[in-house]
Amino acid sequence: MSTPKVSLFLTTYNWPEALSLCLQSLAQQTHLPEEVIVADDGSGEETKKVVEALVSDFPCPLIHVWQEDKGYRINAIRNKAIAKASYPYIIQIDGDILCDKNFVKDHLRFARAKRLVIGRRINISEENSQTFCKNLKFDVLKSFRSRITAILHQGLLYDSISVRGVRGCNMAYWKADAYQVNGYDEEMTSKGPNDKEFSARLINIGVQAYNLKFYANAFHLFHGEEGLRSNYKMVKELYDEAINTNKKTCHKGLKQ
Repeated sequence: MSTPKVSLFLTTYNWPEALSLCLQSLAQQTHLPEEVIVADDGSGEETKKVVEALVSDFPCPLIHVWQEDKGYRINAIRNKAIAKASYPYIIQIDGDILCDKNFVKDHLRFARAKRLVIGRRINISEENSQTFCKNLKFDVLKSFRSRITAILHQGLLYDSISVRGVRGCNMAYWKADAYQVNGYDEEMTSKGPNDKEFSARLINIGVQAYNLKFYANAFHLFHGEEGLRSNYKMVKELYDEAINTNKKTCHKGLKQ
């Protein structure tokens, strides 16, 4: 099929150093997305300044979508980003991901109708993460990246009947499919299997999940998760419901 036009969005919350590095990696893509959307779950002025500093020279439209900080509402800001997206194919990452230069190109290579592509991440150590954030230069990663991708960039795609391996920091799907399942469930207000619950509903409407290895390499900056799982039990119950009842949509999602 022909290469689709793509909106890439990333989620962020009060980590401007990581966001700066993430956006630098996107600006250096061999195949640029048609637009990049910063989906901001209530960050302060420092995050706004990062976007403003880059927007005029960014090689594609850079859009900042912000919502008020009312606790952990990542699903709500994801829905806002999906609704804002101008193009039919969506690549979703997090703001603490540094993308290989072929990240977008690789994802588009595997885009097919009714397909969910599940990417992987390569964790960066706490020490190296601190170094990258201190220097605020994406070039710092180049030697580290090239050593790994020279080995890994071989490409492997295999289908999956489950959501095993789903991570919201590296996945791609069609906007129309996201609307069919009503997007992310905004009743889920804790860190947990939010992305897996969304993906389970996509599979329940006939979308095929494919795990992608060794392509679309995403490097994950180290961070803690203190205080983000305060409502985890409820989130896990909603995920289990989607799996066990063949649930295809959610009550509080994109269409509200």
